[in-house]
Amino acid sequence: MLPHSPWPSRPVRIAAAFLFGFLLSRPVSAQVGDSTAQLERIGDGVYAIVHDDATDAWPHGNTGVVVGSEGVLVVDATYLPSRARSDIALIRKVTDKPVRWLVNTHWHFDHNNGASAYTDAFPGLVVVSERETRGWIALNQTYWARMSTAPGSARRAELAALERQLATGKDSAGVQLSAEVRKRLPLTVRQRTNELAELASLEVVTPNLVFDRELTLDLGGGRRVVLEDRGRANSPHDVTIYLPAERILFTGDILVQSPLPFSGASWPVPWVDVLRRIEAMPIAVLVPGHGPVMRDHAYTRQVRALMEAVISRVDSLARRGMTLDQVQAAIHLDDIRRATPAWQGTQNDDDWNSTVTTLTERAWRGVRGQG
Repeated sequence: MLPHSPWPSRPVRIAAAFLFGFLLSRPVSAQVGDSTAQLERIGDGVYAIVHDDATDAWPHGNTGVVVGSEGVLVVDATYLPSRARSDIALIRKVTDKPVRWLVNTHWHFDHNNGASAYTDAFPGLVVVSERETRGWIALNQTYWARMSTAPGSARRAELAALERQLATGKDSAGVQLSAEVRKRLPLTVRQRTNELAELASLEVVTPNLVFDRELTLDLGGGRRVVLEDRGRANSPHDVTIYLPAERILFTGDILVQSPLPFSGASWPVPWVDVLRRIEAMPIAVLVPGHGPVMRDHAYTRQVRALMEAVISRVDSLARRGMTLDQVQAAIHLDDIRRATPAWQGTQNDDDWNSTVTTLTERAWRGVRGQG
């Protein structure tokens, strides 16, 4: 978490207003933020909001902010409405223009559960998604909220167990909690309690503008934003948002460094081609679905190398007649991991093993034409 920076003076940019007929944004010298997010200026009138995780068990996706003369375009709306409302407060620190467009990169609810905060704050908001994604957003927001908050749900049981630990100072086996765990536990309980309360009252927001393959939006003053459906990668339809004049790219979860890629229910075989096409795009800034803002395609290449390695090795082992269980036991990909600094550290071992196991299963189906 970077320290809160004193807010700089906000002179009106007279030259830009004269040339372009509008004020793109008020300048930000570095990062501004609140206790759990930072808003980073990545271009003239373009920002990324990078969040802390929503709870110890679930993240918020990154959010993009693009200011034009006709209003603001926001990319993705986080996991919880409370965080989205805080993002709106951050946006209002850098522009007084209303949010007119909210773009969903894909259906996963850590990127869109917070949409109701924007529809409440900005009547007439245009909520955009790829055509098939619209239905999946509506279904999965409803499913996740009701499943998570049902009596006896796993989430309620986990919260009850954490509350018992907080009250007793002991874990489920009766072992005294460490000082570090005792220090962290009150925040965890508050986060989990808030999560359940917000999900119990979640307002489902269905996109009201859909597109096939590609959509270009004119934000005014020559600011053009290109939405492109990349097809199957991390989700069935992953949409990128690109500002060609500024060479700024928002990838959604096609790229994630948190610190590892998200691989559950993904499509590694077509994902490789998606990554190759993204690598060919000229960029000055790349904003992944989770993780830090990037300035080149180095991480894109690293993720592609991971996908290519697992596909190649799964294909080879499948040809030897190995079962999925045998293939998963044989593949570790530690050589690929060593080439990527963000994936290092013993604290990530369990997550790495889970990522490789999941990718192996998805690649196993992909190379055999099963998904």
